[in-house]
Amino acid sequence: MNRHRGNSTRNRRLVAILGGMAMLGLCPAMQAGEEGPEAAQKRLQAMRAEGTRASLTIFPVAIWATNKTEKGVEGIGKDAGRVLGLLLERAGMRNLETTDSVFMLPADVEFDEAAKRFGGFVRANPINTDYALYAELVGRTGNPPQFDEIRAVIVDKAGNRVWVDRQTPDDPDFKRLKPDCPMTCCYFLSERVRTQLGIPDSARDGSGEGKFARMAAKDFPGPAEEESAAMEQRQAVMRKAGRTARLAVFPVRLSDDKVSRESAAHLANLLNKKKLGEAQAVDSPLRVEIQRSHNQQKLLWDLARAFRDHVRHNPPDADYALLADYMISPQGGRVGAVHFVVCDRAGEWVIVDFQNSHWEDFQCIDPQTREDCGRLVTRRLEGYLR
Repeated sequence: MNRHRGNSTRNRRLVAILGGMAMLGLCPAMQAGEEGPEAAQKRLQAMRAEGTRASLTIFPVAIWATNKTEKGVEGIGKDAGRVLGLLLERAGMRNLETTDSVFMLPADVEFDEAAKRFGGFVRANPINTDYALYAELVGRTGNPPQFDEIRAVIVDKAGNRVWVDRQTPDDPDFKRLKPDCPMTCCYFLSERVRTQLGIPDSARDGSGEGKFARMAAKDFPGPAEEESAAMEQRQAVMRKAGRTARLAVFPVRLSDDKVSRESAAHLANLLNKKKLGEAQAVDSPLRVEIQRSHNQQKLLWDLARAFRDHVRHNPPDADYALLADYMISPQGGRVGAVHFVVCDRAGEWVIVDFQNSHWEDFQCIDPQTREDCGRLVTRRLEGYLR
C-alpha cells in the first residue's frame, strides 16, 4: 500500500506562497509619541477582548540574513505576510488584511525603537483595520539560513504600541517549535499572536474558505488538477512495472550550483537495493539556471518544468528519468529541503516531490549529509511505488 503519495494539496499550497522576497529598500517613518507599558498593556487587553474578531493588517516581513548591526539585510517578504495571514486565518481570525505598503526598521536602529518607528509609519500611512503587525526574522547567512531571533510589533491604527515581542532560541516557545526556515518562522509568529490574544485551539478553521486560503489556492505554483490526476495514473503504471522499470538517475543538484555524479551513483545503488526498478546513474547533468527564491515550492516546480523540457528533447535510454536536488549548505550540516522529479521517457511528470522539516519522512531521516538525502529520496519513492 502506498504510504506517502506526496504531500497534501492544501499543505503544498500553504508552503507555495512563501516567496518573492525581493529587496525593496528602507522607508521613512514618523516618530510616535512616548508612552508607558501600562497604556500598551491596556490596549493589548482590549485587543484580546476582541479575540478572533480583531481586525489586523499584516505588513511585509523583514528578513535579516545576518546580524542587523552588520547591515546584512536579505529582503522584504510581501508573500511572507500572506503566509502569516493564512496561518492566523486558520487559527480563527477572519478580519485580516495585507498591504503593499513597506515598512522596514533601518539597520542602524535598535529594535527597542521599532514600536515608535512603526507607529509613526502607520500614522503617516493609515490602515483600514484597528491594528497593524510588523515582524522581523533575524538570522545568519546560509542555505538554508538559521534564524536566531524572531521579532514582532503590533500597534493600533493611531500608531500606539500594543505588543512588542522578541524570541530567541533560549525561550521556551522557540525551543518547542524550532523555527528553522521562513515558513516555520511564520508559523511561530502566528502561534505567538494567537496565544497573546487568547485564541484557543478550538477556534481553528480548516475549511479553506477564507480570503487568504483563496489567495493561496490561486498562487499555488504546482500543476492543475487535471495534470495531478494524470500524474497519479502514470504513477500507477510505474508501480505496476515494479522492479523491471529502467530508471536513469541524473547527477544530483546541490545548493552551491554544483552537481554530484557520486551522489547519483549512491542514490541508484540505494534504489536497486530496494528493488525500486533497474536504476543506473548517468553522466550528463541537467544544465539549467533556476532563479533563486525563498519559495521552496517555486524552486521545485521551476526545476520540474526544466527537467521535463530536457527529457522531452533528450529522451533517456530508460523508461524513466530521475533528478534529485539536495538543498544542503556547502559547509555541511543542516539540510534545508530535498526535492526530486521523475519523468517518463516522453518527458511527462510522474512524481514531483518536496520534503523539508515539516514532513514526517524528513523528520524520520533527519538528513545531515548527501547520503542521508539519498536515503530520504529512496524512502519517498518507495512510498509512491509500494
